[in-house]
Amino acid sequence: MTSEVVLMNRQSVAMAADSAVTISGDRYLKTYQSVDKLFPLVDGQPVAVMIYNNAEIMSTPWETVISLYREQARGRPLETVAAYAEDFMEFISGNPDLFPADHQDTEFFKVVAVVYTVLAEEFDNQVRQFEQSRRGSVRDHVSAMFEYVVGQMHADYQVYPDGSPRGDLPCFPGGMSEQVTRRYGAEIDQLLSSLLASLMNEYPGLAVSEDTKAKLREIGRFAVTKDAFFEHYTGVVFAGFGSREKFPSMRSYLTSSVILGILKRKQDRKADINADSGPVFQPFAQDRMIRTFLTGMDQYLRMFLYSETLKLSQGLVTDIVGRTPNLTDAQKNTIFNDYSQNNLRVALQEFFRSIDGYQYAVHTKPILRAINSLPKKELGETAASLIKLNSFQQKVMHSVETVGGPIDVAVITRNGGLEWTREGPDL
Repeated sequence: MTSEVVLMNRQSVAMAADSAVTISGDRYLKTYQSVDKLFPLVDGQPVAVMIYNNAEIMSTPWETVISLYREQARGRPLETVAAYAEDFMEFISGNPDLFPADHQDTEFFKVVAVVYTVLAEEFDNQVRQFEQSRRGSVRDHVSAMFEYVVGQMHADYQVYPDGSPRGDLPCFPGGMSEQVTRRYGAEIDQLLSSLLASLMNEYPGLAVSEDTKAKLREIGRFAVTKDAFFEHYTGVVFAGFGSREKFPSMRSYLTSSVILGILKRKQDRKADINADSGPVFQPFAQDRMIRTFLTGMDQYLRMFLYSETLKLSQGLVTDIVGRTPNLTDAQKNTIFNDYSQNNLRVALQEFFRSIDGYQYAVHTKPILRAINSLPKKELGETAASLIKLNSFQQKVMHSVETVGGPIDVAVITRNGGLEWTREGPDL
């Protein structure tokens, strides 16, 4: 993994990234601290690019792809950072020399295989939990558990966590799902047969209905076309100045593989500075300590406090109702309904909203105000210090140090262009 951050004010952009990469296998775990993740995008232009999560695209290092783009761009300026980002994505999509058709075929096979592997691992987990519960014979329930797991993934590909429908990625033309079916239907069936044969060998009682098989085939198509990145993906972050931009801007994308000549991608974040806006503070990848610094509270601690406060409130209502004499059952039910979990949740959300407002006013706002006025040198130092916070946390905790090593910093101004520094990891 990695830790990266983009800070922007009206004068400049600071981008910082650590240099650690963790390589894991069946019986090994190795961390190297000499990997480049931050690069100039176009020679002589005030724009840079960072990558996180996956160092390769279709078995080709991102560093190689970026250098090839830089060579073909030959210093060509574009009007906006958004234009640079789209031009880079189109360079990857429309480049058969970089990723030939047979390479794309192989990559599609890999993407679906990874998704099916994730599904199989979740099924194994469900079986282990059932065995530990000792609620009956696994053989009698294994088919139902598999159907449930497939149904959950099938639903996840169609609905976002908030319940809204999950559409196809806008990078693909209409009818992309049908094109995938025509081109790769046989490959999906091959992977499906392999998955089921392996699972049936491990779980002899497993029976798979035609409806479940149909859902698995759809999952094979959804893995490519839907607005979801359950497979291996790379985050790509662009920031700097276009030729027509007097203030900096940032665009970040999630990217996966080139399928049928189109890079699977989505823009997940964007930020534009203008004369009236405040600064931009955007962490990427492992960002727990950076967000704690910005908000004053660890996000996981906040979720824990919310959960425990909800349980405490419910317990108090139950205790008070139980200790109040002369209440009829109807009166008790009325009180319980008035103070149900849903009603208490709404009240607690308002309570925590007021806490968030206080946090922003006394903690976050002063930090943002300071960033808004930092000169370029101090902005770069601040970005590097935020990465060091993540690194320091892992150093003192009992965990694999997936953030660390020297920190690359790019400070970008419209007049001065890119200025590069590399700082040591120690606080």
